[in-house]
Amino acid sequence: MAIEQEQQVIRLDTLARKIVHKELMTLREVNQLTLAAQQASESFASYIEQRHVMPDDTLLALKSEVYGVPIIDVFNLDITSEAIELIPKHVAQENHVIPIEVIDGTLVVALSDPMDFKLLSDLRLMTKKNIELRLAIKADIASVIANTYPSDLKVEEWISDSDSVDEIANEVVDEVSDAPVVRLVSTLLTEAVDRKASDIHFDPQLKELLIRIRVDGELVTMQKIPKTMQHAVISRVKVISSLDITETRIPQDGRAQIKNARMKVDLRVSILPVIHGEKVVIRILDTSAGIRQLDDSGFAPDTLDRFRQTLKLPHGIILVTGPTGSGKSSTLYSALNELNQPNINIITVEDPVEYQLAGINQVAVNADVGLTFAAGLRSILRQDPNVVMVGEIRDGETAEIAIRAAMTGHMVLSTLHTNSAVSTINRLLDMGVDTFLVANALSGVLAQRLVRCICSNCKTTVHPSVEEEIFLKHYQAEGKALYTGLGCNKCGGTGYKGRMAVHEFFALTPDIRHAINNHATDEVLADLAEKSGMRTLFADGLSKVLQGYTTIAEILKVAEE
Repeated sequence: MAIEQEQQVIRLDTLARKIVHKELMTLREVNQLTLAAQQASESFASYIEQRHVMPDDTLLALKSEVYGVPIIDVFNLDITSEAIELIPKHVAQENHVIPIEVIDGTLVVALSDPMDFKLLSDLRLMTKKNIELRLAIKADIASVIANTYPSDLKVEEWISDSDSVDEIANEVVDEVSDAPVVRLVSTLLTEAVDRKASDIHFDPQLKELLIRIRVDGELVTMQKIPKTMQHAVISRVKVISSLDITETRIPQDGRAQIKNARMKVDLRVSILPVIHGEKVVIRILDTSAGIRQLDDSGFAPDTLDRFRQTLKLPHGIILVTGPTGSGKSSTLYSALNELNQPNINIITVEDPVEYQLAGINQVAVNADVGLTFAAGLRSILRQDPNVVMVGEIRDGETAEIAIRAAMTGHMVLSTLHTNSAVSTINRLLDMGVDTFLVANALSGVLAQRLVRCICSNCKTTVHPSVEEEIFLKHYQAEGKALYTGLGCNKCGGTGYKGRMAVHEFFALTPDIRHAINNHATDEVLADLAEKSGMRTLFADGLSKVLQGYTTIAEILKVAEE
């Protein structure tokens, strides 16, 4: 059996051989990815792009070289209505293909996998035209599809499919895909995912149900649903997340999943009774995006070096702090990925388990049966771990167990809600942890925030305003160039596309430990930390502004001067 697998693995396609030839990966790594792609019934090219095993632009250039297909910038195209009409939206979405134009009876399309011969055959049959290929990044194609095709959210048409409010309500629990309410909720969810939203808000208003999505940290209106459909829509969300549709008086929490041919997305659902009905917030966890390496997480080189040095310590506790949605869990997963070695026993306790990591033992909190963070952590410590990750320290009991675990030879990673890295000290003391334990067990605290990135497609230099000139002069950056995004198809006219983290890493030196034992204030600790080399959130943000990644306005939202 082992011999058969090995023979299967070494049948590398042209792209895989090129990657090995250019020494971008080892033969062993490519063999493993080839086998994984075969087991997932995907092409090698599609598999590695979906999992971001190398930079998208590097992979795109390789595919163009190997397959002889030219690259095209899908964000600067004049896509014709004639071309759009030839390929339905659902076909474009499911296959990541965008029609561009028709030239002399040939349809020009952009796709990410030119070796998908079944798709090419289907396109020829569907359009009755020859197909000419262009190459683009899969995520860029998805963005253009979302911004080019008309929205599927034609609520009025779906309401007319039902004769009455009672009929709509009856369809809530119906699994038939063409029931109006089922189609409406399904389309809302998939369109939010396509637009890279992190959350969906269903806000009951006096006369309507307002649907908003959070994209790159900003809430934007997606749709307004007639009040007559509010109960049916909310009930449908409850059905798919296994909640009680008859209970409307108390908060409820549930989970659901979108799983189809082109995506697998986990949803965390929170329902809260408000004066005009029930408000629903759905957190979208797109696990298909994979886990970023620490090198790709936006760290300044000196901050990353200090963070890595602390991760290498044999014991201690490292905390990642920040508000909800600031990427704390993602950073912890990146750190675990770096620590994950065959000779290291890593165990996590999480609520919920967001990403499954090979080689790591992950425990999901289940408060209904008494498996809390504290209970899980106690049991983990009897499992001979080297590294322990606790999803969040929510109370004094969990904090003390985590601190004591760090004092007994374990490396502990966790998250905490604080305003800065330094303020973590007093937060732990407020939770009832002894000063001596905090001073001696804590190894470091990483504070982080997310800011929007200037869209690379419409980025341009801009003359600083009077206020910005004063700001730059104050920080000895007078005369430095500033950048902004003009707004384009890629960013939906906002000037921003994607987010990046700004960090500060508070490493505990002997002087800082001594100061903690002497009950030093946050101001004294911050001064000692900066003298020992800590780059503050604001300083890191200003550096990213001057490098052209983001704007002053974005930094001032998340960091104090």
